[in-house]
This record gives sequence, C-alpha cells and structure tokens, in this order.
Amino acid sequence: MNKITFLMLHLNYGGIEKQVSTLVNSLADQYEIEIISLYNILGKPFYKLDSRIKVRYIFDYGPNHKEIVQALKKFQVKKLFSELKKGLKILYTKFFRIGKIVDELDTDILISSRIEFSKQIKRKDIVVISQEHSYINTNQYKRKVKKSFKNVDYLIVMTERARELYETWFRECRERPRVVLIPNMISDYHGEGTNLHNKQIISVGRLEPVKDFTSLINVYSIIEKKHPDWCLKIIGEGSQREKLEKQILSLGLKDKVILTGRLTSDEIEHELDHSSIFLLTSKSESFSLVIVEAMAHNVPCVSYDIDVGPREIITNKEDGILVDDRNENQMAEEACMLIEDSVKRVEFGTKARKTAEKFFVSNISKEWKEFLDKLLEA
Repeated sequence: MNKITFLMLHLNYGGIEKQVSTLVNSLADQYEIEIISLYNILGKPFYKLDSRIKVRYIFDYGPNHKEIVQALKKFQVKKLFSELKKGLKILYTKFFRIGKIVDELDTDILISSRIEFSKQIKRKDIVVISQEHSYINTNQYKRKVKKSFKNVDYLIVMTERARELYETWFRECRERPRVVLIPNMISDYHGEGTNLHNKQIISVGRLEPVKDFTSLINVYSIIEKKHPDWCLKIIGEGSQREKLEKQILSLGLKDKVILTGRLTSDEIEHELDHSSIFLLTSKSESFSLVIVEAMAHNVPCVSYDIDVGPREIITNKEDGILVDDRNENQMAEEACMLIEDSVKRVEFGTKARKTAEKFFVSNISKEWKEFLDKLLEA
C-alpha cells in the first residue's frame, strides 16, 4: 500500500484542519496515511480521524505566547527563561528544521499545508504537494509564493480564480509547481436540514480580523431595527472576542447577538438546523467551507463578493446572494428580503442544498484519488 504523509501545523479547531481531516479519512481505505503535526495542542485531534491513520507530533505541546507574557508580568525569571527557550525551539523548528525532518521520512507522497513548511522541502525522490489555503493578492505575497513553492511538484488550490492567478505568477519562474484545482470538501450530509422557520441568523468562523465580525454585527444592527424578533449567533473563538463584546454592548444588542464560543461539529450542525439565514462578512477566503456546510443544511447564504471563494460557490440570486464588498446596508437589505419573503427563502435553501452536494466527500474524494493514483503510477 502506498504511503502518503501530511505535514500540518496542528490538529486543533480550524478550517484547514477540518478539511485535511475530512480528506485523510476519505483516503484511509486506499492508502497508508500518516500525519506529522508540529504542535499537540489538545492532546488529541479535534476532528475525529480514522483509526488507521497514524499521527506523530514534533512537539507534545502548542505555542507558548501566553506563558511567556504571564511569566513576564509576574517577574518569574526562571519560568520566563524556560518559556523563552521553549519558544525559540518552536520557532527554529517551524521555520528552519522542518526540512531536515522531511528528509528522514519514508513516504511516497508528501502533502504540506503550510507555506513556511513548503519553503523548506527539497526532496526530489518523492512527490511533493502543497495545499495553499491562503489567498492574498499583493506583490509581497506574490514574491513569497514564488520563492516558497519552487521545490514543490504540485500546488493544490481551491478555486478557479486562485488557479489563474498562481499560474500567472509562476510563468516567469524557471522552477515552479504545476497548479491543480481541487475544491475543498465537506462530509456527506443526508439529514433533513433546517425548515427555515426559526428566526435565527448564523455565522461561523474564528473571531479574528480577517473574518470581520465587526461588520457582521453592524449589519445585524440594521436588520434588528426592522426585525427585532430575529437573533444572531456567531460560532467561533478568537482574539477579537472582547472587542466584539464591547461592540455588542455599545449597540444595545446584548440579548440579541450571541457569541457561542467554539462548538463541536455536531453542535454546529445543530445550530445550522435551527437557523434560517447565514451571513459571511470575511475580508478574504481561500474557499469557504462554512458556506458549503450551511448550504448543505438548506440555509441560504448572503456573502460579501470578495475576490475568491463565495462567488465560486454561490450563484447569485439563485441559491444565495452576493453583495458588494463591505456594503453593510446592501447586506442588511438582502437579509431583510429573505426574512420577509419566506417563499424566496425556501427556494434559495432548496437550491443551496443541491449546490452543496457537489462538494461532498463522495464527489471530491474521487478527484483526489484519481490525481494521486496518476502520480503513483508515473
């Protein structure tokens, strides 16, 4: 059985981690799968893995930024020295030592999920693949991409727009990977989904600036004036929680906007099944798994029309709605339209479900297996 090794930063909560976990589970019946993770943050993977998948951690702990800050604040010199030493070891490994670890691997295909890892890989005796989940259309990022992927054989991207841009960037490079489009996938969902009667709006994501939940709360504050009986639930955790809590209080929405914190996959599915509209206000997305997951549960989505991601999933005014980027009033108007027009809401939700099926594991895993088998046969 051929062996495929996945190189990860961690196996905690997150979009990349969920996508890779879903992918490896779908491949476990056909290949020997190993995951090498830099961090062991939770003591076990957040997302359930097939029992046949082997997991190896480089560090049996995670980043220690909080411990360093705490030791500094409390003037704990001995602890501070110990944590700084640990932190430097982590950084050195993350940015310089991964290549040496990879050199010792016994595998047929290596798949990296981090650009800083791909930069260090220089093996020519195995097939090296990198999955690029980020997308930043700037000259600085363009230079980073061209430098980091020159020793990679294949670069997997999630959208057609990303594929076009990466191919354009690589044209002037003598050493470059082949760019391959394989969309992200979600687990096949066969439940009934939401009946679209509950007066709940939902969004899911890390509470970080790139997700721009500040804009989402502003949008909801406009909706709430017309439809005060509808609530907003934001599922996720992150560094922006305190800022968002203050915004919610300042807008007088304490009992209307609920920050649930981090939920399990089952809990998120439960919330989707009790929601009627999904709003996405991210500044950038490489794909947007959360949109597909919401659509699989019949939830119509309204999203900012950012450069990649949502526009390649949502067909505007058919199975969801795309609005001008950062246009909070327009997003609120479209959400209010769905609130007020239950027939349109059901129509969009029904079509959204059919769209989501294209991204089910049963469909996308076939693309992965065909791609991998061709590489192994070569």
